[in-house]
Amino acid sequence: MKTRTIHLLKYLCMLIPCIMIVSSCGDDDPDDMTPMTTDPIASFQFEVSADNYAEVSFTNFSQNATVYSWDFGDGNSSEEENPTHIYAAGGDYDVTLTASNAAGTSATRTESLSLTDPNSQLTLLAGASSKTWYLQREGIALGVGPAMLDNGWWSFGGVTPLAERPCILDDSYTFHVDGTFEANTNGTLFIDNVTNGGWVINGEDVEGCHDESEGGLWGDNDDRADFGNGGDYTYDYDNVNNTLVLNGSGAYIGLATKTGDGDNTAPIQSKQYTVTNLVDGDVADTLHISIVGADFGWNFYLVSYDNAADLPAIPTDVPVFGVDLPDTTPTGMFRSFSGTADADWALLDTITSGSGIIYGVDDPAGGTAQVGEFIRTGNQFQELQFQTAPDKLDINFANLTTVKLDVYIPSTNDYSGSLTTGVIIGLADFSQTAQWWTDHVEYSDDGSTIPLDEWTTLTYSLDAPNAGASAQNPFERNDLDMIYISIGGGDHTDEGTFYVRNLSFE
Repeated sequence: MKTRTIHLLKYLCMLIPCIMIVSSCGDDDPDDMTPMTTDPIASFQFEVSADNYAEVSFTNFSQNATVYSWDFGDGNSSEEENPTHIYAAGGDYDVTLTASNAAGTSATRTESLSLTDPNSQLTLLAGASSKTWYLQREGIALGVGPAMLDNGWWSFGGVTPLAERPCILDDSYTFHVDGTFEANTNGTLFIDNVTNGGWVINGEDVEGCHDESEGGLWGDNDDRADFGNGGDYTYDYDNVNNTLVLNGSGAYIGLATKTGDGDNTAPIQSKQYTVTNLVDGDVADTLHISIVGADFGWNFYLVSYDNAADLPAIPTDVPVFGVDLPDTTPTGMFRSFSGTADADWALLDTITSGSGIIYGVDDPAGGTAQVGEFIRTGNQFQELQFQTAPDKLDINFANLTTVKLDVYIPSTNDYSGSLTTGVIIGLADFSQTAQWWTDHVEYSDDGSTIPLDEWTTLTYSLDAPNAGASAQNPFERNDLDMIYISIGGGDHTDEGTFYVRNLSFE
């Protein structure tokens, strides 16, 4: 059969040589066929061990290669075909495989690998062996809201309440990796006002700081005669469900008398907190926990310093409040942020506050007029605050109808975390109210419709505030003496840079 086929092909070649001369005249033995390509192709997959998050097995699927070189992205390498590598710590790594043939031709393939240490959050909470936390002595220490509100307007912050409650600031809370917990109160205890109108012992309201040796102060604790000794306590931290449970009679963080079911007038066996923020910082780590009830939330803001000597002193200065400023009824108020004097209307000037402002920077959009660079710092809660200048006055808004602000939200900020593009313009009584954030007026935009990298003018009718603790509009107030701007959101430490111009009340 093969002989006949060859003769037939020769005959056809004679008839149509221009067509068949190449394709049919000769033996079609497969051994003579040349492969499509001999260049290496680098390819691999990896699998993380179920028993050890840091152990990774690599399977090599490269083609046309005989020599392999692995770069594991952590400074280590291997020439095995299918290596297993153990990383020293969790993190993100770029793994590169170089596959080469005998002729020295090579190809590379890089894959990104992310390893998460399941105990990293526990290590952040309790350190390598133990870690001690304090309520913040600067900024916000604790707060309460009608629900678990992650905003500072319901929080006790600043110097005034902290200086009035020093006995909560000398408390320390130590977590050990073995699951034990210490609450050291230095012999003092703060008793907060309870739900039923006040904690009364022997006919007296006992809200405030007390020596722990006072009898009948907070029930009897059989497990710990002296609250200052730390206590025989344990804790359970669930970093998946973000819960922290303290076990042992009287164990607490922040305020001794708070639970999700209301105030407890005697020590209880366990308390559960919701962990809403646990972050590693350059100088200090931050821990935000909450006790959540049916319609309220208590928030506690703690810090742990890498160097214990960096722990700030407990505030002692209590500013005097209750100053009723003289009234003014302006026909307009304006601040351009250009760095030059705004003489047309009553001047608004910045006062000391958490956010920063640099006047007179170049317009990021290329305009000729200079603008203000708004800096959201690493403070948990903050805003850029203004009062009238040169004299601080209570503002009567009778001649005004509208507030406007131009904002520029850069795309160069990192919005992948807690930083937002939201903008708030607020009004408050700063001089006569110690906790001005409990009775403020706000005009708020969540930022979802504000475009990035261009100027946007936000305009609000003064008689229609849409946020804040106060339901009143400014025309019903004669005590408002502070104007503030907040950009980037609250209850986080993510920093950001924004731009503002032409704050105006018309």
